[in-house]
Amino acid sequence: MARILVIDDVPAFTALLRMTLETQGHQVAEANDGLSGLSMLEREPFDLAIVDMMMPGLDGIELIRRLRARDASHAPSVIAPAVIAMSGGTDDFPAAFSLNLSAMHGADRVLYKPFDNSELVTAVGELLAARAA
Repeated sequence: MARILVIDDVPAFTALLRMTLETQGHQVAEANDGLSGLSMLEREPFDLAIVDMMMPGLDGIELIRRLRARDASHAPSVIAPAVIAMSGGTDDFPAAFSLNLSAMHGADRVLYKPFDNSELVTAVGELLAARAA
C-alpha cells in the first residue's frame, strides 16, 4: 500500500501507530524527533508523514514548514508527502493553536490527541485516496 513515516518523541506512541497502520497493509517507519524525521523525509520517498507538533528540538510546525519549503523548490515531478499533524497540546500551548499553525504551514489534515484508531485509519485512507486521484 503506502509508505508512511510516523514522527513523535514518545516511542510507545509511534509503535502503536505503526502497528495500527501495518494492520492496514502500509509500510511504516518511525522517527523519534523532528530532526531525524526531516532527515528521513529528505532521503527517502514517503507517501504520508504523521507528525507530532510538540517535540523537543525541531517541533512539528517547523518540520512541516521546512518540508513544504523544500517541496516548493523541487521540480513538479517530485511528489511531496501528504502530512497529518497531531497534537494533544499543553496548558501553555493548546492543541488547537498548534494544529491551526500546522495547517497554515502545509499540513493536509489534523488530529487531536487522543484519537482512536478509526479516526487515524479514516484520515490516512482519505489522504492516500486523494493523492491517487
